[in-house]
Amino acid sequence: MKKCRACDKELEKNEFDFCSTCLKFHDKNYNKQKKKELYNKYEEIHKPKVIDLFAGCGGLSYGFHSAGFNVVGFIEKCKTAIDTFKKNFPNAIHIGTDIKQVKNSELLKYKNKIDIITGGPPCQGFSFCGKRNPKDKRNQLYKEFIRIISIINPKIVVIENVPGIKSMKDLDKRSILDKILKELISLDYSVSHKLLVASDFQVPQNRKRLIIIAKKNEFFPEPSKNKVTVIEAIKDLPKEGSDLNGHVLFQTTQKVIEKIKNTKQGGKLSDKYNFCRQRLYANKPSKTITTEPIFIHPVHDRFLTPRELARLQSFPDSFVFMGTKTSILKQIGNAVPPKLAFAIAQKIREVLENDN
Repeated sequence: MKKCRACDKELEKNEFDFCSTCLKFHDKNYNKQKKKELYNKYEEIHKPKVIDLFAGCGGLSYGFHSAGFNVVGFIEKCKTAIDTFKKNFPNAIHIGTDIKQVKNSELLKYKNKIDIITGGPPCQGFSFCGKRNPKDKRNQLYKEFIRIISIINPKIVVIENVPGIKSMKDLDKRSILDKILKELISLDYSVSHKLLVASDFQVPQNRKRLIIIAKKNEFFPEPSKNKVTVIEAIKDLPKEGSDLNGHVLFQTTQKVIEKIKNTKQGGKLSDKYNFCRQRLYANKPSKTITTEPIFIHPVHDRFLTPRELARLQSFPDSFVFMGTKTSILKQIGNAVPPKLAFAIAQKIREVLENDN
Protein backbone atom coordinates (compact mmCIF):
# COMPACT_ATOMS: atom_id res chain seq x y z
CA MET A 1 0.00 0.00 0.00
CA LYS A 2 1.39 3.40 -1.01
CA LYS A 3 1.70 6.09 1.65
CA CYS A 4 1.42 9.88 1.58
CA ARG A 5 4.84 11.45 1.07
CA ALA A 6 4.03 14.13 3.65
CA CYS A 7 2.22 12.46 6.57
CA ASP A 8 2.88 8.74 6.00
CA LYS A 9 -0.86 7.96 5.93
CA GLU A 10 -1.98 5.13 3.62
CA LEU A 11 -3.33 6.54 0.34
CA GLU A 12 -6.79 5.86 -1.02
CA LYS A 13 -7.16 4.39 -4.52
CA ASN A 14 -7.95 7.80 -6.00
CA GLU A 15 -5.01 9.55 -4.30
CA PHE A 16 -1.53 9.92 -5.80
CA ASP A 17 1.65 10.84 -3.85
CA PHE A 18 -0.22 13.05 -1.32
CA CYS A 19 -3.40 12.45 0.66
CA SER A 20 -6.37 14.82 0.39
CA THR A 21 -5.66 16.28 3.87
CA CYS A 22 -2.11 17.27 2.94
CA LEU A 23 -3.31 18.76 -0.33
CA LYS A 24 -5.75 20.87 1.69
CA PHE A 25 -2.78 22.12 3.69
CA HIS A 26 -1.81 24.23 0.69
CA ASP A 27 -5.32 25.63 0.29
CA LYS A 28 -5.47 29.27 1.45
CA ASN A 29 -8.96 28.70 2.83
CA TYR A 30 -7.95 25.69 4.96
CA ASN A 31 -8.39 26.24 8.72
CA LYS A 32 -5.17 27.68 10.29
CA GLN A 33 -5.45 25.48 13.40
CA LYS A 34 -5.81 22.38 11.21
CA LYS A 35 -2.74 23.48 9.26
CA LYS A 36 -0.76 23.83 12.48
CA GLU A 37 -1.84 20.39 13.71
CA LEU A 38 -0.98 18.82 10.37
CA TYR A 39 2.42 20.53 10.30
CA ASN A 40 3.25 19.33 13.83
CA LYS A 41 2.21 15.79 12.89
CA TYR A 42 4.35 15.97 9.75
CA GLU A 43 7.35 17.19 11.76
CA GLU A 44 7.03 14.36 14.30
CA ILE A 45 6.60 11.66 11.64
CA HIS A 46 9.69 12.74 9.75
CA LYS A 47 12.01 12.97 12.75
CA PRO A 48 14.53 10.10 12.89
CA LYS A 49 13.01 7.32 15.01
CA VAL A 50 14.70 5.84 18.09
CA ILE A 51 14.11 2.72 20.17
CA ASP A 52 15.92 2.60 23.53
CA LEU A 53 16.86 -0.80 25.01
CA PHE A 54 17.69 -1.18 28.73
CA ALA A 55 16.33 2.36 28.77
CA GLY A 56 16.41 3.09 32.50
CA CYS A 57 14.72 6.39 33.32
CA GLY A 58 15.51 7.81 29.87
CA GLY A 59 18.84 9.67 29.96
CA LEU A 60 19.94 8.47 26.53
CA SER A 61 16.47 9.04 25.13
CA TYR A 62 16.26 12.57 26.51
CA GLY A 63 19.54 13.48 24.80
CA PHE A 64 18.28 12.14 21.48
CA HIS A 65 14.89 13.83 21.96
CA SER A 66 16.68 17.15 22.60
CA ALA A 67 18.60 16.71 19.35
CA GLY A 68 15.37 16.36 17.36
CA PHE A 69 14.80 12.60 17.36
CA ASN A 70 11.46 10.87 17.93
CA VAL A 71 11.68 8.25 20.71
CA VAL A 72 9.01 5.77 19.62
CA GLY A 73 9.66 2.79 21.91
CA PHE A 74 11.66 1.39 24.80
CA ILE A 75 12.38 -1.78 26.76
CA GLU A 76 12.94 -1.54 30.52
CA LYS A 77 12.44 -3.89 33.48
CA CYS A 78 12.42 -1.59 36.55
CA LYS A 79 8.87 -0.53 37.46
CA THR A 80 9.72 2.95 38.72
CA ALA A 81 12.10 3.60 35.80
CA ILE A 82 9.24 2.65 33.45
CA ASP A 83 6.96 5.12 35.26
CA THR A 84 9.60 7.86 34.93
CA PHE A 85 10.13 7.09 31.24
CA LYS A 86 6.38 7.17 30.48
CA LYS A 87 5.97 10.42 32.42
CA ASN A 88 8.64 12.13 30.31
CA PHE A 89 7.97 10.33 27.00
CA PRO A 90 4.18 9.76 27.04
CA ASN A 91 4.03 8.80 23.35
CA ALA A 92 6.76 6.13 23.50
CA ILE A 93 5.56 2.52 23.42
CA HIS A 94 6.76 0.23 26.23
CA ILE A 95 7.69 -2.71 24.01
CA GLY A 96 8.51 -5.07 26.85
CA THR A 97 9.72 -5.53 30.42
CA ASP A 98 12.04 -8.53 30.18
CA ILE A 99 14.09 -8.19 26.99
CA LYS A 100 14.48 -11.98 26.80
CA GLN A 101 10.69 -12.36 26.63
CA VAL A 102 10.20 -9.92 23.72
CA LYS A 103 9.38 -12.22 20.79
CA ASN A 104 10.88 -11.88 17.32
CA SER A 105 7.36 -11.70 15.89
CA GLU A 106 6.64 -8.61 18.02
CA LEU A 107 9.77 -6.88 16.70
CA LEU A 108 9.13 -7.50 13.00
CA LYS A 109 6.71 -4.55 12.77
CA TYR A 110 9.71 -2.25 13.41
CA LYS A 111 11.93 -3.87 10.76
CA ASN A 112 13.59 -1.23 8.53
CA LYS A 113 11.41 1.49 10.11
CA ILE A 114 13.75 2.58 12.93
CA ASP A 115 16.74 4.88 12.39
CA ILE A 116 18.55 4.38 15.70
CA ILE A 117 18.66 1.70 18.37
CA THR A 118 20.32 2.90 21.57
CA GLY A 119 20.93 1.34 24.94
CA GLY A 120 23.24 0.33 27.72
CA PRO A 121 23.19 -3.39 28.54
CA PRO A 122 23.52 -3.84 32.35
CA CYS A 123 27.09 -3.02 33.36
CA GLN A 124 27.32 -4.27 36.95
CA GLY A 125 29.33 -7.33 35.91
CA PHE A 126 31.80 -5.14 33.99
CA SER A 127 32.11 -2.22 36.41
CA PHE A 128 35.34 -1.53 38.29
CA CYS A 129 33.10 -0.66 41.27
CA GLY A 130 31.46 -4.09 41.16
CA LYS A 131 32.86 -7.60 41.61
CA ARG A 132 33.53 -7.99 37.86
CA ASN A 133 32.09 -11.51 37.95
CA PRO A 134 32.31 -13.34 34.57
CA LYS A 135 29.47 -15.63 35.76
CA ASP A 136 27.08 -12.69 36.27
CA LYS A 137 24.09 -13.55 34.04
CA ARG A 138 23.61 -9.87 33.19
CA ASN A 139 26.89 -9.99 31.25
CA GLN A 140 25.11 -12.05 28.59
CA LEU A 141 22.25 -9.60 27.99
CA TYR A 142 24.22 -7.93 25.19
CA LYS A 143 23.23 -10.99 23.12
CA GLU A 144 19.59 -9.89 23.39
CA PHE A 145 20.65 -6.43 22.24
CA ILE A 146 22.28 -7.98 19.17
CA ARG A 147 19.22 -10.17 18.54
CA ILE A 148 16.95 -7.14 18.39
CA ILE A 149 19.35 -5.23 16.13
CA SER A 150 19.45 -8.20 13.74
CA ILE A 151 15.64 -8.16 13.44
CA ILE A 152 14.91 -4.41 13.32
CA ASN A 153 17.95 -3.55 11.18
CA PRO A 154 18.39 0.12 12.22
CA LYS A 155 20.65 2.53 10.32
CA ILE A 156 22.75 3.26 13.40
CA VAL A 157 23.37 1.53 16.73
CA VAL A 158 24.59 3.32 19.86
CA ILE A 159 25.73 1.22 22.83
CA GLU A 160 26.82 2.77 26.14
CA ASN A 161 28.74 0.94 28.86
CA VAL A 162 31.32 1.30 31.60
CA PRO A 163 35.06 1.45 30.72
CA GLY A 164 35.54 -1.89 32.50
CA ILE A 165 33.92 -3.75 29.61
CA LYS A 166 37.15 -3.24 27.63
CA SER A 167 39.03 -5.65 29.90
CA MET A 168 36.19 -8.01 30.82
CA LYS A 169 36.33 -11.61 29.58
CA ASP A 170 33.67 -14.30 29.46
CA LEU A 171 33.92 -17.82 30.88
CA ASP A 172 35.90 -18.87 27.78
CA LYS A 173 38.46 -16.10 28.50
CA ARG A 174 37.37 -14.19 25.38
CA SER A 175 36.94 -10.43 25.35
CA ILE A 176 33.28 -9.39 25.78
CA LEU A 177 33.91 -6.16 23.84
CA ASP A 178 35.48 -8.04 20.92
CA LYS A 179 32.48 -10.36 20.79
CA ILE A 180 30.07 -7.41 20.64
CA LEU A 181 32.09 -5.71 17.89
CA LYS A 182 32.32 -8.92 15.83
CA GLU A 183 28.57 -9.52 16.17
CA LEU A 184 27.87 -6.01 14.85
CA ILE A 185 30.35 -6.43 11.98
CA SER A 186 28.66 -9.72 11.06
CA LEU A 187 25.42 -7.71 10.65
CA ASP A 188 27.17 -5.49 8.06
CA TYR A 189 27.89 -2.55 10.34
CA SER A 190 31.14 -0.62 10.45
CA VAL A 191 31.92 -0.17 14.11
CA SER A 192 33.82 2.44 16.11
CA HIS A 193 34.22 2.77 19.84
CA LYS A 194 35.68 5.46 22.03
CA LEU A 195 35.96 6.34 25.71
CA LEU A 196 34.09 9.61 26.28
CA VAL A 197 34.24 11.77 29.41
CA ALA A 198 30.91 13.41 30.22
CA SER A 199 32.55 16.64 31.44
CA ASP A 200 33.80 17.23 27.87
CA PHE A 201 30.16 17.68 26.81
CA GLN A 202 28.82 20.22 29.31
CA VAL A 203 28.00 17.61 31.96
CA PRO A 204 29.32 18.72 35.39
CA GLN A 205 30.70 15.24 36.13
CA ASN A 206 33.83 13.28 35.24
CA ARG A 207 31.80 10.21 34.27
CA LYS A 208 33.64 7.97 31.81
CA ARG A 209 31.69 5.75 29.46
CA LEU A 210 32.63 3.56 26.51
CA ILE A 211 30.45 4.46 23.52
CA ILE A 212 30.10 2.05 20.60
CA ILE A 213 28.62 3.44 17.39
CA ALA A 214 27.83 1.12 14.50
CA LYS A 215 27.28 2.66 11.07
CA LYS A 216 28.94 3.02 7.67
CA ASN A 217 31.06 5.98 8.75
CA GLU A 218 33.21 6.46 11.82
CA PHE A 219 32.41 9.54 13.85
CA PHE A 220 32.25 10.97 17.37
CA PRO A 221 31.28 14.42 18.69
CA GLU A 222 33.97 17.01 19.41
CA PRO A 223 34.49 17.87 23.11
CA SER A 224 33.26 21.30 24.22
CA LYS A 225 35.91 23.84 25.26
CA ASN A 226 34.51 24.78 28.67
CA LYS A 227 33.68 22.36 31.47
CA VAL A 228 30.75 22.92 33.86
CA THR A 229 31.61 22.85 37.58
CA VAL A 230 29.51 21.46 40.42
CA ILE A 231 28.62 24.88 41.82
CA GLU A 232 27.68 26.23 38.37
CA ALA A 233 25.31 23.30 37.94
CA ILE A 234 23.45 23.57 41.25
CA LYS A 235 23.86 27.12 42.64
CA ASP A 236 20.55 28.45 41.27
CA LEU A 237 18.39 25.69 42.77
CA PRO A 238 15.81 26.88 45.33
CA LYS A 239 16.18 26.01 49.00
CA GLU A 240 15.96 22.28 49.59
CA GLY A 241 12.50 21.09 50.56
CA SER A 242 10.85 23.17 47.85
CA ASP A 243 8.23 21.81 45.46
CA LEU A 244 10.91 20.91 42.90
CA ASN A 245 10.78 17.17 42.15
CA GLY A 246 13.47 15.30 44.11
CA HIS A 247 14.93 18.35 45.90
CA VAL A 248 14.64 16.90 49.40
CA LEU A 249 17.25 16.30 52.09
CA PHE A 250 18.40 12.91 53.35
CA GLN A 251 17.96 12.17 57.04
CA THR A 252 21.39 12.44 58.66
CA THR A 253 22.46 11.89 62.27
CA GLN A 254 24.04 14.75 64.21
CA LYS A 255 27.23 12.68 64.51
CA VAL A 256 27.54 12.47 60.71
CA ILE A 257 26.75 16.19 60.35
CA GLU A 258 29.61 17.02 62.73
CA LYS A 259 31.95 14.89 60.60
CA ILE A 260 30.72 16.65 57.47
CA LYS A 261 31.53 20.05 59.01
CA ASN A 262 35.15 18.98 59.41
CA THR A 263 35.45 17.64 55.85
CA LYS A 264 37.11 19.96 53.33
CA GLN A 265 36.29 20.06 49.62
CA GLY A 266 37.74 16.92 48.04
CA GLY A 267 38.07 15.31 51.46
CA LYS A 268 36.56 12.02 52.58
CA LEU A 269 34.18 11.66 55.48
CA SER A 270 35.97 8.59 56.80
CA ASP A 271 38.95 6.55 55.57
CA LYS A 272 36.99 3.30 55.89
CA TYR A 273 34.60 4.43 53.12
CA ASN A 274 37.43 4.81 50.56
CA PHE A 275 35.98 6.98 47.74
CA CYS A 276 32.53 7.07 49.36
CA ARG A 277 31.04 10.01 51.26
CA GLN A 278 33.24 12.66 49.77
CA ARG A 279 32.74 16.43 49.70
CA LEU A 280 32.83 17.62 46.12
CA TYR A 281 34.99 20.47 44.89
CA ALA A 282 32.87 23.52 44.08
CA ASN A 283 34.91 24.63 41.08
CA LYS A 284 35.54 21.27 39.40
CA PRO A 285 33.25 18.77 37.65
CA SER A 286 31.84 16.10 39.95
CA LYS A 287 33.15 12.57 40.28
CA THR A 288 30.97 9.89 38.69
CA ILE A 289 27.48 9.94 40.21
CA THR A 290 26.51 6.56 41.69
CA THR A 291 23.23 5.05 42.88
CA GLU A 292 24.00 5.92 46.52
CA PRO A 293 23.80 9.30 48.34
CA ILE A 294 27.55 9.52 48.96
CA PHE A 295 28.46 13.04 47.83
CA ILE A 296 28.52 16.03 50.17
CA HIS A 297 27.54 19.52 49.02
CA PRO A 298 30.71 21.58 48.36
CA VAL A 299 29.47 24.52 50.47
CA HIS A 300 26.63 23.35 52.74
CA ASP A 301 27.05 20.71 55.44
CA ARG A 302 24.74 18.07 53.98
CA PHE A 303 24.53 15.41 51.30
CA LEU A 304 23.39 16.39 47.82
CA THR A 305 19.67 16.03 47.13
CA PRO A 306 18.41 13.77 44.31
CA ARG A 307 17.62 16.87 42.22
CA GLU A 308 21.16 18.19 42.69
CA LEU A 309 22.51 14.79 41.62
CA ALA A 310 20.18 14.92 38.60
CA ARG A 311 21.64 18.35 37.75
CA LEU A 312 25.14 16.83 37.87
CA GLN A 313 23.87 14.20 35.42
CA SER A 314 22.64 17.15 33.25
CA PHE A 315 18.92 16.35 33.61
CA PRO A 316 16.75 19.48 33.31
CA ASP A 317 14.48 20.34 36.23
CA SER A 318 11.48 19.64 33.98
CA PHE A 319 12.45 15.94 33.89
CA VAL A 320 10.23 14.21 36.45
CA PHE A 321 11.45 11.13 38.36
CA MET A 322 8.88 8.63 39.65
CA GLY A 323 9.18 6.28 42.63
CA THR A 324 10.69 6.33 46.11
CA LYS A 325 13.79 8.35 46.98
CA THR A 326 15.91 5.18 46.85
CA SER A 327 14.50 4.25 43.45
CA ILE A 328 15.05 7.77 42.11
CA LEU A 329 18.70 7.67 43.23
CA LYS A 330 19.13 4.38 41.38
CA GLN A 331 17.55 5.83 38.23
CA ILE A 332 19.78 8.91 38.33
CA GLY A 333 22.98 6.97 39.06
CA ASN A 334 22.34 4.43 36.28
CA ALA A 335 21.35 7.01 33.67
CA VAL A 336 23.33 8.24 30.68
CA PRO A 337 23.86 12.02 31.03
CA PRO A 338 21.37 13.62 28.60
CA LYS A 339 23.87 16.24 27.43
CA LEU A 340 26.38 13.52 26.53
CA ALA A 341 23.60 11.70 24.67
CA PHE A 342 22.64 15.00 23.00
CA ALA A 343 26.18 15.50 21.66
CA ILE A 344 26.20 11.97 20.22
CA ALA A 345 22.70 12.42 18.78
CA GLN A 346 23.62 15.72 17.11
CA LYS A 347 26.58 14.08 15.38
CA ILE A 348 24.40 11.18 14.24
CA ARG A 349 21.77 13.56 12.90
CA GLU A 350 24.44 15.38 10.85
CA VAL A 351 25.45 12.08 9.29
CA LEU A 352 21.85 11.06 8.55
CA GLU A 353 21.13 14.43 6.91
CA ASN A 354 24.31 14.20 4.83
CA ASP A 355 23.31 10.69 3.71
CA ASN A 356 19.96 12.03 2.56
